[in-house]
Amino acid sequence: MKKIVLNIALLISVITFTACDKDFNTIGSDVIGDDHFDFDKKDDVSLIAHTRATGPVQSNNLPLKALGVYKDDYFGTTKASFVTQISLANNAPDFGLELEQKQFDVVNLYIPYSSTQTATGTGNEPNTFTLNEIYGKEDHTFNLKVTTNNYLLREFDALNPEVRQKYYSDQKSLILNAPGTRITLNDSPLENQNTKFKFSKEEILIYKKNDNNEFVDSENNATTDPTKYVIDKRYAPGIWLQLNKDFFKDNVLFTSSSNLINNSVFREHIKGIFFDLDSNIQDDSSPTNVLALLDFSNAFIEIEYHSKSSTDASATKTKKTLRLNFTGNSITFFENNNSSEYTTALNSSSSLSGDALLYPKGGDGSIVFIDLFGPDDSGDVDNIPEELEQLRTENILVNDAFLTFYVKKGLIENTSVSVDPINYSTRVYLYDATNNTPLLDYVFDTSTASDSKNNKLVFGGILEINEVNDQLTRYRVRLRNHINNIINGTNSSTNGNVRLGLSVTQNINNSGRYEVKNTTSFGTQYIPIGSIIQPRGAVIYGNNTTEVDKRLKLEIYYTKPN
Repeated sequence: MKKIVLNIALLISVITFTACDKDFNTIGSDVIGDDHFDFDKKDDVSLIAHTRATGPVQSNNLPLKALGVYKDDYFGTTKASFVTQISLANNAPDFGLELEQKQFDVVNLYIPYSSTQTATGTGNEPNTFTLNEIYGKEDHTFNLKVTTNNYLLREFDALNPEVRQKYYSDQKSLILNAPGTRITLNDSPLENQNTKFKFSKEEILIYKKNDNNEFVDSENNATTDPTKYVIDKRYAPGIWLQLNKDFFKDNVLFTSSSNLINNSVFREHIKGIFFDLDSNIQDDSSPTNVLALLDFSNAFIEIEYHSKSSTDASATKTKKTLRLNFTGNSITFFENNNSSEYTTALNSSSSLSGDALLYPKGGDGSIVFIDLFGPDDSGDVDNIPEELEQLRTENILVNDAFLTFYVKKGLIENTSVSVDPINYSTRVYLYDATNNTPLLDYVFDTSTASDSKNNKLVFGGILEINEVNDQLTRYRVRLRNHINNIINGTNSSTNGNVRLGLSVTQNINNSGRYEVKNTTSFGTQYIPIGSIIQPRGAVIYGNNTTEVDKRLKLEIYYTKPN
């Protein structure tokens, strides 16, 4: 592992690099080097770390929506679906004076994936892309079910109108059991839009048509020769579906204008769209194993129709479009089939002695809790561990501090399951689990990267590679400010030895928090939003492992006054 002297980290704000979710970076280890030749080191701090299942979690209005089935060799299988409201781009839209039902052309749905363009096509050739935020096997298919939703997603709690409504990851039954018939919207005869859907990395090319809905050539003449089609629009890879025209004709174009006055009314008229799925059996006889995180900020439904814009008898009907946006409320649902090994590990986890292995997992998965400095065993009942009290008397200057989590590779003890860190979350997030807030080191770190998800490099938590053998080895988090405040802080209301939480995260920039549904069984009220979004987990060594060189370790680098 490469090393860099601590002071280099002060220059990190000018460092940038490019990475995606499928790449693992050594820059985290470069920045968080562990050669501190001029400092004393304390690395025998007592630690107790254990894992606790979150149970169902708040999952409404997540910044990214999960869709698909993801199977992890250790944790088990998670199926993700969601429901979302749609909105008028403009209130009270004007459709023209006379609508043409015969030429009500098409209703297109587009939800872009996170992708990176790798090559530019010439002429009518498509551009080339790779997909990000896709987990599992890209070529796997599933039966995509896009239907209407009959359950009204509330903005505010029905019993307390001043409180925002919360929905949870286990409440799919609200949608499935709502009165009324759910209408299938992706009813195209093309099976790649429904029964054999997959997350394709192909660019979406839309070819130019005339007012009669005919393809045209470069001279605007109608043609049926695909080699003469002219590209009108290019869209980066995404979900592209042709939806049921009759539903949108009846409920948008030909509905009462009172239903389209504003979006509050419109969302009661059309309560949203539900994205669900069934797993398929693949060519290799395995079930579906692919899940995507979808960003709806640039998603839309576009209705193409014809109408007159003038009362003149000679006026022709021209082609127009109406756009609907995916804004409003949404809920993401998770259905887990946890492995027996993961379930056993959670049930046997000990908050008193700590565990040999720890299992942070995203979604409605699990969080690791870490207690520093051991118990308060002096009998003075001040709830301050004796190790911490001793450090406070020594007047040390904390120069640096790191918490290091080594990743587990190979066979899990007492199971037949083998794990590969290549399938682990590429980043973890350490936070104050007592107050459910970011640590000082997170707040103070303003370092940036060209891929914003890799910001806060000094704080760390990136899955690191050993450059000698190209093996994924550890997550390392810097917490100098946090430890210094615990030892040397003079404000008793802010220098407490709080319990730490460790979660996986999809985006280090998102330090927000969401509620767990069953606070009593989980032990605290909130978990990081980034953990809910991340579908992956990790298996890391705890404090109670017999593999001493892999044991969870807190290292404090310090100097003493002369």
